Amino acid sequence: MKRFAHENPHTNLLNMQYKNLLGGLTPNQFLKQHWQKTPLLIPNSVATGNWLLSLDDLLELSQNPMCSARLVVRDQSEYRVIYGPMTKKMLHDLPHENWTLLVRGVNHAHPEVNKLLGLFSFMPYARLDDVMVSYATPGGSVGPHFDSYDVFLLQGDGSRRWQVSEPGSREILPHDDLRILKSFRPEGECVVQTGDMLYLPPNFSHHGIALEPCFTYSIGFHAPNFDHIKSEFLHYLDIQLELSGFFQDKHRKATNLPGLIPTDLLTTIQEVISKITWTEKNTLKFAGEFLTQLNINHSNDRKKPESKKNFLSQLTNFSYQIHPAIKFLYRGNLGFIAGLTFEIPKSDQAVIKQLANKRIIKGEIIKENKFLSDKLYQWMVEGYIEKMKVE
Repeated sequence: MKRFAHENPHTNLLNMQYKNLLGGLTPNQFLKQHWQKTPLLIPNSVATGNWLLSLDDLLELSQNPMCSARLVVRDQSEYRVIYGPMTKKMLHDLPHENWTLLVRGVNHAHPEVNKLLGLFSFMPYARLDDVMVSYATPGGSVGPHFDSYDVFLLQGDGSRRWQVSEPGSREILPHDDLRILKSFRPEGECVVQTGDMLYLPPNFSHHGIALEPCFTYSIGFHAPNFDHIKSEFLHYLDIQLELSGFFQDKHRKATNLPGLIPTDLLTTIQEVISKITWTEKNTLKFAGEFLTQLNINHSNDRKKPESKKNFLSQLTNFSYQIHPAIKFLYRGNLGFIAGLTFEIPKSDQAVIKQLANKRIIKGEIIKENKFLSDKLYQWMVEGYIEKMKVE
């Protein structure tokens, strides 16, 4: 991989919205040719707009409880990490180069940045993660590393050099906070400017260095770790299943081998374990709750709820949007929101699917729907739904 090839744009009337975003490729063409296979550099992928942040914006977001922040300061080959929230004084005391401010979950708190995720709605929402925004001074970097998930690196203001190599050695240097590769030999490089985007599949090593003060928007995808799934599922079963009773051995005989595990005790344990079973519905419920569980303290973003009477009387005056930090998924007659399961009546499945797929619904659509209006009020009280005035 000596260099990145630029895709030649072509027109597809059914996929015009992706002409720039995916370098002229349709979503299916991109998924077939590049997804989890090869990097893709896409010049002028996203038009400039209100998603472009200033350093003051990012500093304010670093103090938002919906986000998390850290500073990475580089001194030659040494890296120091400082965790947020950040203050202007902290940045003022830093040198003029070789540092990076990274803020995760910016889409949770900034509506225009959140719209960037909407550009990738050709992917299941269960796979979308968040948008991390970084600001780097000249020379700023977090070191050569690899990610275990797909990522689109969208360039904001300023320019950055990216060096990339195919998956290789994963040996990392000892560091408490960063996973810096011990050995990194770039096989290709590019310089990106505002609106350019670089797609990297999992495990491709990469090293980004700011050539001037610049911003990078990392649009990451959720890739569950198998061992984590195992641990969470066993915890789920522990909550769902209860096995009553105690071991008894009223016919026990004396032994001259007290260190030996008794056969009857071992057999009983095997019988108890064999009773731990689950159904397809258990698996679906676990998957939905696992994939939508909250990873942040969302309670800080709740507003004082209005009365249900007032909510219902003004239902048609508003649209209702799923909060950016909330995952809302469905399958069959089950819906999942923020790690919780609810059953969907057959008559309401179409409108629930519409809300889950579009993440917004007009109040007038549900004014006569008691199930959904009750659910919307409950979710609004919990902070899962935001209402927006209909223009």
